[in-house]
Amino acid sequence: MKRSHHSQYDEETTGRCERALVTVLGSVGLWRERIYLVGGLAPRYIVGQLPEEAEPHVGTTDVDLVIALAVESDQPETYWTLATNLERCNFQQVEPSFRWRRDVDGIPVVVELLGESTETQPGKTFRPRLGTGSKLSVLNIPGANLAAHDFIVVPIERERLDGGGLSRVDVRVANVLPYTVLKIHAFQDRHENKDSYDLVFTLRFYPGGGAAAGAAAAASPIAAHPQVRDGLRLLEERFASADLDAPTAYAQFIAAPGDDDDLLRRRQEAVATVRGFLRSFRPKAGKE
Repeated sequence: MKRSHHSQYDEETTGRCERALVTVLGSVGLWRERIYLVGGLAPRYIVGQLPEEAEPHVGTTDVDLVIALAVESDQPETYWTLATNLERCNFQQVEPSFRWRRDVDGIPVVVELLGESTETQPGKTFRPRLGTGSKLSVLNIPGANLAAHDFIVVPIERERLDGGGLSRVDVRVANVLPYTVLKIHAFQDRHENKDSYDLVFTLRFYPGGGAAAGAAAAASPIAAHPQVRDGLRLLEERFASADLDAPTAYAQFIAAPGDDDDLLRRRQEAVATVRGFLRSFRPKAGKE
């Protein structure tokens, strides 16, 4: 299987995804307060201002949104409303059914709806409030609900799709700890180079670096959550040494093809970044 490389991404594609995000969040009413950005569009917002010498994040080709579900008071029309508003934005539901797609400037942009449920297996799709007739489907991702308990709010202004003019929305973005947990599980599940890159980039360029990211994560309201402990244990295992798969995936994504010295340096860079994060997280988290 061909692995992803940074050369496959560009700012123009990412810009389309940002426009799609602004259009969707500006059109779903109160749902915007229950939608959280994760995935490849999130690192630039978690990190914020980059150091002058840093290469910008490569961006993304789709928009991953966690939607907060399992609210007992939800009425059936709640889920109808979200699906209907996506259709009004000219997104069409495609297979697998948690994906919604539309063309932007002749290029397909995909919005993926993620959530968490105990009623189906991880990695399977489910329909919230089954039996209501809603077309809404969500991909079951363990730990997705963590984003609703630790997020940052980032104002984003972009041109709406279809010539709708500039629009500004407040986007709820998964904070560094839930993002790290979700990304290491994503890597473990599919061993995709981009997942390792997104994770290491976020920790490495978090203001103050990996150690500062660890300190911020230790102060998170979800720092002691069992899913966080499991995720960070997996993180430590997968980045324990430079010859393992996760550092190698990061290096293969970012390094120049065929440059063995750059590959080695990038693998070591990934391990050092994750170690700094974990060292800083543990002392404070252990006191909780």
